[in-house]
This record gives sequence, C-alpha cells and structure tokens, in this order.
Amino acid sequence: MYDFIADLILHFLIMMMIPFAHKLISRRGVRMRITSPFLSVLILVLFLTIAFPVEIAGSQFFDLKFIPVFVAFFYINPLAGFLTISVLVTFKVFFSPGDIWITLINYSIISALFFLAAKFYQKCTFRQKLFIAVLFYLPITITRYVIFLHEDINHETVYLLLFSASSIVTLSTIIYLIEMNLHQDKVMQKLRNADKYNAISQLAASVAHEIRNPMTTVRGFLQLLKNDKNLTEDQKKFIKISLEELDRTNHIISDFLSLARPESPVSSKVSLSGVLVEVAEFMRPFGLMTKVEIRTTIYEDLFINGNQNEIKQLFINLIKNSVEAMPNGGLLEVSAFKNDTSADIHIKDEGVGISKDILQMLGQPYYSTKTKGTGLGLMISFDIINRLKGKYVIESTENKGTTFTIKLPLYISSEEIQYPSLQNGSNGQHNN
Repeated sequence: MYDFIADLILHFLIMMMIPFAHKLISRRGVRMRITSPFLSVLILVLFLTIAFPVEIAGSQFFDLKFIPVFVAFFYINPLAGFLTISVLVTFKVFFSPGDIWITLINYSIISALFFLAAKFYQKCTFRQKLFIAVLFYLPITITRYVIFLHEDINHETVYLLLFSASSIVTLSTIIYLIEMNLHQDKVMQKLRNADKYNAISQLAASVAHEIRNPMTTVRGFLQLLKNDKNLTEDQKKFIKISLEELDRTNHIISDFLSLARPESPVSSKVSLSGVLVEVAEFMRPFGLMTKVEIRTTIYEDLFINGNQNEIKQLFINLIKNSVEAMPNGGLLEVSAFKNDTSADIHIKDEGVGISKDILQMLGQPYYSTKTKGTGLGLMISFDIINRLKGKYVIESTENKGTTFTIKLPLYISSEEIQYPSLQNGSNGQHNN
C-alpha cells in the first residue's frame, strides 16, 4: 500500500507540470499553437506517466495518459490532440507492445468523441467542464474493472477504486487551475484595455477640439486653392490627397470623441428592425462602389433598450468593415431574428477573412487589420455592445469570409411606440 500511495503522489506531481507550464507560458504571452512549448510539456508528461506506471495487483499497470490527451484536445486544439495520441501510440510500442491494439481501439474512440465535443466544451461553464471530464473518464474505469474481473483479481479492486478516484481528482485539479489561469488572463486583459481606454478618453477630451480648429482652417484654404484655374495636374492631385488625409484625420478625431463621450443616460425602446433596415439602405451605395451586394432578412418586431444613435453607429461600423473586407465584391448578408429573450443579429461577408491569431486582437486600441486603420471603430462597437448588455461572437476563415454574431436582450414592456414601417412584412420578416 505504501508503494502504491507513493506512486499516486508521484503521478499527481507529474501532472501538476501541466497547469504550471500553462501559467508560465501564458505569462510570457506565448500563443498555444500546435508547435508551442505547452504541447511539448504535455508530451513530456505523457512520456513520464507511461514510463513509470502505477503497479496494481502485481500484474496490472495503469497510468494517467488520458489527462495530457484531454488537455491537448480541449485546451489547445483537436490537431494537437491527434498529435498527442500519435505520440502516445509510439510510446506504447516501446514500453508495452502487447497492449498496442487495445490502446489503438480505445484512443481511436476517445479521439472521435473528443473531436465532436471540443466546440461544445469551450462554451460550457466550469462545473459543466468538470462533469464532462468525469463522464469521459468513467468508461476507462469500467474497462479496467472488467479487466480485473477477467483476470480474477477482485480482491485488488480497492486499489483500482483509489487509482480512479486519484485520477479524477488530478484531472479536476488541472482543469480548475487552467480555468482559473484563463480567467485571470481575461481579467488582466480587460484591465489593460481599460487603462488604454482611459488614456484615449483623456487624450481626446484634452486635445481634440484644439486639433480640429486649425484643421478646419487648413481645409478651407485647400478648398480655395483647389478651385484655382492655374494649378497643374500634379498640384491638383496633391491638394486632393491632402483633403482626403484631412478627412481621415477628422474621422479619427470623431472616433476619439466617441470613446471620450460618457455613456448616454438617454435610453429608450428602439426598433432594432427599423434601425437595421435603415442602416442597410444607407450602406447600399457604399457597397455598390466595390460591387458588394447587401442582402437583408430581418424579423419585424425586434425591440431593444438603448440609444438609437449609438445602435446606428454600431451597425454602420460593422457593415462598413464587412464591405471593406470584400475589395473584389461579394455578398453581405444581414439577418436578425428573435431567439427567446434576445435578438440574434448575423452579419456575414465573403471577404478576405481573419486568422485566429489576429481575431483575438480585434477591438484593442491602435490594432487594425487595415493599412490606415486605428482599431478604434471596432473598439467603439464592442463598447456599445457591452453597454447594451449584449454578447458577440466572431467566426472567420481566411479567404472565405467572416460572420459577426451579436445577441442583444429584447425590450420587455407593454409600451407601444411608433417605428419605421417595413415593406414585405406579411411573414414577419423584412427581406431585401
């Protein structure tokens, strides 16, 4: 029993390398990709647990190889999980070739189940994730118990139960520590963004007005020069570029002022359907300039609580970004539907798409995928969504397009207000 307990403690300590490495790597800001140091740590842990298994009943040897496989699938990506299983099979060939077929069958089934559950797992709460982990581990315990029955070593079942309990505790501890680390990273990121937000707000409030005044003067003189008949073609070109840059600078200042402006206390029942139709119609000419067709499918009776001007600004920003993501034209679909107590809005384009690394950087100050962008447009959009107590999800595939999904809580009240009448509304939708 003493040796058995010592082996359990050893394996627990080996497994604790996983959350420790996760914490250390995330502090250094290293992205966990398939070639990341975190995957290397998982493979090292996998090697140690297979090389030094726990001995039960003198003939049965068990390890915790399930745990690194689980972490690779659910905390890196499925590709990392498949690679980890390939390494696992390779290790088994060297350490216990007699069990290779059982390992292949078991982990082929496990990999298929993990692959199917990976996306669902990311959306679960902490308790749900623990439940899923235990649920996946139970069949392994049952399989081991069947082996004990087959080998007629029932009297050693207590060791199996202790090992299984220790395995579940170890896996639960690892999930808890990784989830806590991920939560802390999110909190720290929010604090960093809040600091940047405050700095931008203070900057905007102090200098925006002073910058705009001389800009207006310069623009006025350039407009006068533009009408001079003695200008050469090059001079006209230079003046045109200067005016465009002044307009772009003015737009950036407007973004700064939007961030500096305090949250509007004016909040009322707003027809989301009407706003979406109005914004789509407003943006259609802009889309036609690059051969982008804007198509809408909007449920009529969608009402939310907020500031109508801010809501318009939100969707103008998002639709403008989607149009600009399709320089060669394409289809932009804007749809909105009622979903229980929320309104689901989907803005789907066929643009250049965004890589996963860049996707997580969107909305941060001064970060933009555009050559002349500031990143403030999306930052403002995300801020408006948060003020509306909504949620958003961005799904994107490079060279295929991006889908921006927003969930906003519906306005629940008996009040009736006037809102823009919608055409083609016989089926409760507006299609265009």
